[in-house]
Amino acid sequence: MAMQSGSGLLEWLAVAVKMKQARGINAGEFVVNGTSMMMRSSRGGMEWTTSLIHAFLNASNSKSEVGGAQKLKSLEESVSELVFEVLENVVGVDMKSPNPITKELPMVSSPVPVLSCICLYLLVVWLWSSHIKSSGQKPRKEDPVALRCLVIAHNLFLCILSAFMAVGLVAAHRFYGYKRIWGNKYDEREPGMNLLIYVFYMSKLYEFMDTAIMLVRRNLRQVTYLHLYHHTSISMIWWILCYRSPGADAYFSAAFNSAIHVAMYFYYLLAAIVGKDEKRRRKYLFWGKYLTIMQMLQFLSFIAQAIYCLYNPEVYPKGVGRMLFFYSCSLLAFFGNFFVNKYRRPKQAKITAKTE
Repeated sequence: MAMQSGSGLLEWLAVAVKMKQARGINAGEFVVNGTSMMMRSSRGGMEWTTSLIHAFLNASNSKSEVGGAQKLKSLEESVSELVFEVLENVVGVDMKSPNPITKELPMVSSPVPVLSCICLYLLVVWLWSSHIKSSGQKPRKEDPVALRCLVIAHNLFLCILSAFMAVGLVAAHRFYGYKRIWGNKYDEREPGMNLLIYVFYMSKLYEFMDTAIMLVRRNLRQVTYLHLYHHTSISMIWWILCYRSPGADAYFSAAFNSAIHVAMYFYYLLAAIVGKDEKRRRKYLFWGKYLTIMQMLQFLSFIAQAIYCLYNPEVYPKGVGRMLFFYSCSLLAFFGNFFVNKYRRPKQAKITAKTE
């Protein structure tokens, strides 16, 4: 940017010198050639003046661009320092030793990109949902063909990607000689494992598309606090793990979650194919309740893993086990509340209605 600023200023100076030389030439030509030459001189002066203005503006813009870039860089550094300080002093996660393989990958070296994605995601959801409410739009009774194809492609892609990650992480577990399910000592240089954890982290950002599809369908009932909390928090959690420790026991959470997501996105894929026919939905989508139970069992296993890491701190970076414990507890509480509201309370209400 500094080179652009310097070149713009040199260009402006060169045009100024050129204009000064041209004035002397034009004055002499005016004496010899009269009025016609004066007109040519005037036209030339306008061109040079325009060039001079453009060159000056380019130099000024280059300076402002440099200043703007410096301010943005300073803001990014301030935000990064704040995030690292909170993680170190409040959460208790040691962030001083980033992974040498993943730290330079896109969206990893700084927390600012992932935080920007989260803020943009929440802003879009808020504006879009507010527009749907204010305009009185109702959920679509039937998806257009293009939207239905998009939903099918999206869920099929995530189903395949989740299967790839689940199988790949288990294979990496064996390849790097992990001897236990939990309690594997962290080694910062395991390229295959590190890159699979990175892919898993990036998939969490792509999963923001789940919400976009709900909003296109105008289905605000699905855009719950649980949904938003899960999507925003898990992307930040996996940025921390990808930056600090993309290996060792992190493989277990990523592999288990990927396996659950194979079932989950297959369920959504079936739902998109079946459509809104209640009879067909009861026939093919009866197992939604069991999918939620599987998700809660997943969080229970993460809590158990976190407790193991807390009692064996030598195998995992400081503070990661504590962070995973509290985060998994929060997800278990949210999903448990969702399960009770969706599956238990309606059944109890039906029983009460029959007895009355």
